[in-house]
Amino acid sequence: MYVFVKLGKKKMKTKVLTTFKDRIKGYRFHLQAINEGLCYPKKKSINTCFLCQRVDIVFTDKDYKILKIYRNVKTEKFFFPKRKAYYIFEFPAYSCSTLQEGEILQVTEKK
Repeated sequence: MYVFVKLGKKKMKTKVLTTFKDRIKGYRFHLQAINEGLCYPKKKSINTCFLCQRVDIVFTDKDYKILKIYRNVKTEKFFFPKRKAYYIFEFPAYSCSTLQEGEILQVTEKK
């Protein structure tokens, strides 16, 4: 399943990861350029072990209110649970420059 997230003036196609295999794999060992985002529902923490590229990480609650943004994150970093986090989004590096904590992430579902 895919959703579209508005980042600045463009919309980024984002894959919602629901199966165990997809959630474990994510962007690990992904060598090609990242051109879409990932969404992890019902998740409070994440790590960047074995990522080959830098990413932006966004923690949101159930209403897509941004709780925390980590920009240009390199590999081998651990992000511990945020209290009200429900969704975690991973985007290519520097794509979340227009987002700020406290605002609502605009997510539209593809039907």
